[in-house]
Amino acid sequence: MTKPDNVIARKMANALMKDAEMGDRASALLGAGGRLGTNAVKNLMGGLWVGGTTYLTTDAVEFHPNGLNRALHKDPDSMSVVLPLRSITSVETRFGIGTKIIDLKTAIGTLSVRCYGAEGFARKIEDARGV
Repeated sequence: MTKPDNVIARKMANALMKDAEMGDRASALLGAGGRLGTNAVKNLMGGLWVGGTTYLTTDAVEFHPNGLNRALHKDPDSMSVVLPLRSITSVETRFGIGTKIIDLKTAIGTLSVRCYGAEGFARKIEDARGV
């Protein structure tokens, strides 16, 4: 994954991916107990938190998984998300343990990302949207 053009801000972040699946290497490393625990967490949270970078550009918010998560998950390319700013209907910040969570809502769904400095990053997104 190459860095997008026209980056205004970026944050190391985790994104909640409802369809994320552990790959064969990760499953082997985790063992049966780890797989059960991972599945329980996924069911409880509605997905897995995937580490990577969230970029704010002049026209979009993009999330791309980091190298470790690309190596450990099935179909890592499916975890890259590009949300055009014009498609974002609201930006909301909510409580999270350790870091706050930003919910980027669109007409077809929500991308949730958690990062340090979430409130400031959310304000930058709002400013870029012109809201």
